[in-house]
Amino acid sequence: MADAAVVRKRVKSAIEQARRDQAERRSRAAEARTNYETFLQAAAIPVFRMFANILKAEGLPFEVMTPAGGVRLQSERNRDDAIGMELDSTADPPQPLVTITRARGSRVIQSDRTIKGSNPLVQLTEEDVIDMLLDELRPWLS
Repeated sequence: MADAAVVRKRVKSAIEQARRDQAERRSRAAEARTNYETFLQAAAIPVFRMFANILKAEGLPFEVMTPAGGVRLQSERNRDDAIGMELDSTADPPQPLVTITRARGSRVIQSDRTIKGSNPLVQLTEEDVIDMLLDELRPWLS
């Protein structure tokens, strides 16, 4: 049978390690929130607005909504057709999560994806947002 003192030391060590890990995760999450807000304001929102303007000019009425901490490109014809982005704080490190919602008759299909694989948030660019929107808008462009 294992010695209780040895097991207690191991448990205490595991508790201390878990606390250190949690503190590091909180630090990474705070940094990611700051980076995400910069990315959102400097790249994502302007690109979403540009797409909405271009789509409207092409006869596809979409509008941009900017809920706190996110951005959403939504069809004016069917509110269930939309592409939204927000920070997924459950991931480690946190990353922008894109949610695509498509209405098919009475069914609403929703899927999630990242913008560009598992690239760190600081490496994402306007071009990455453009590529993602072009990929996800295809069903509505025909």
